[in-house]
Amino acid sequence: MRYLTRRVKGRLRNIAQQFLDGGFRGVTGRIAHHLRWLREFRQRDSAFDKSLGVDTKGPIGLWRLRVRSNNLPHAIRYEGVNPDLFRRALSKIGENFNGFSFIDLGCGKGRALLLANEFRFAQLIGVEFALELAAVARKNCDRAGVNATVLSQDAVQFSFPPGDLVVYLYNPFSPSVLAPVLDRLQESAISKCYIVYVNPVHRRQCFDARPRLQYITGGPDYAIWVVTPAPGSVR
Repeated sequence: MRYLTRRVKGRLRNIAQQFLDGGFRGVTGRIAHHLRWLREFRQRDSAFDKSLGVDTKGPIGLWRLRVRSNNLPHAIRYEGVNPDLFRRALSKIGENFNGFSFIDLGCGKGRALLLANEFRFAQLIGVEFALELAAVARKNCDRAGVNATVLSQDAVQFSFPPGDLVVYLYNPFSPSVLAPVLDRLQESAISKCYIVYVNPVHRRQCFDARPRLQYITGGPDYAIWVVTPAPGSVR
């Protein structure tokens, strides 16, 4: 309930600020823009789900779900990634992913796992702390014939496997969780590691301040880094 209260108060503050900035016309214009976005969003979700016989539609507020974690206040609602954006971002890396593990932190209903399967990763892993979403992700992977492991786990507790990795995030949580996750990743016994961050709203705070994260490419919708070796380490 506290999570829901904070979200509602945040929305009301945003509406009030928009009214102060743009007046009544500005608010109504913003609402019309949101309604157009929501219609396009739902059409895209429907087309993707129909193509695979799955259910990855959103958005879904986490306040409706069973989440046993103190990090719930720092989590963002579930929303399925734009398939075209995901494919474009992964293609920018320019790697043969046959020997890589793909890890989706905050995998929700598993849409990114289904899309990652197109790139022939050696292993697909989803991490999701909302029990209902994790269950749907497993069901979706089964329906689509995708071999993936979905863990009902908090991202801060996840231990990264050794070897070559692509770590994917669709803005799943705030810096309070993102920062320790990135610290653990840098401390892990990884070989080559890319981080793909869609909707990179915390880029400056959490990524640009870490010298071992070397920015490769991106734009307003996504950003990609490679994790450079720690001083004195050998790959």
